[in-house]
Amino acid sequence: MRWKKFSFEKTSSAMPTIIEWNKESGRGLAFDFPSDWKAVKYDQEEDTLAFEPAGFYRGIILGEKTSKTAQGIRAMDIVCRLPSESKQLQFIEVKDDRLRTMAKGDRETELYETVLLKTIGTLAGLTLAERLGDESLRPMACLSQHPAIEVILFLVEPPEKLVPDVGSRRTLRRLVNQQLKTTLDQRLSAALNRWGLPFTLYNLSNRQAPAWHVREETRAV
Repeated sequence: MRWKKFSFEKTSSAMPTIIEWNKESGRGLAFDFPSDWKAVKYDQEEDTLAFEPAGFYRGIILGEKTSKTAQGIRAMDIVCRLPSESKQLQFIEVKDDRLRTMAKGDRETELYETVLLKTIGTLAGLTLAERLGDESLRPMACLSQHPAIEVILFLVEPPEKLVPDVGSRRTLRRLVNQQLKTTLDQRLSAALNRWGLPFTLYNLSNRQAPAWHVREETRAV
């Protein structure tokens, strides 16, 4: 995956912002959450230049003293705690596919498996964080209190390839791509609903989250 470097920033209005950077292009996706939300980059890597340690997932679960078996545990990108009276969490997985060339059908299967594995891994990680009393995840590590949890896939798709509009080929390709996305949405919704977790699919264009905002970011040179 090309998108690996994440950072956590706050704007002047104390709005939690998490940015996913593309190391190759210097571009990123900035997720701006409401100021009364708690949001963490759950799979935060160690940043030696900024003197920032790895987050709980990479530091404890995938730490040097952890067995090789635990190395297969996956993690969602962002975990949020909402400010409602009843405890509510959001697990957010971010996939920017604009540089990917994998066939649509293969990518749909990969995304389906990835979201399920990362959901299970994050549930396990938060359970351990609560047991250990980890301070960095204290607002989110509350699974013993049975919070409502929504699983979200934020998917940015590659630009549509231009093809000659012969025999409605362009329309057909658009319909096939939409069908694959609909199938992915339906499969994940069905699987996660069996676990008691609602699922939502968002993107940059016509299906954005109502509570938070995503914008493109460019790293300063």
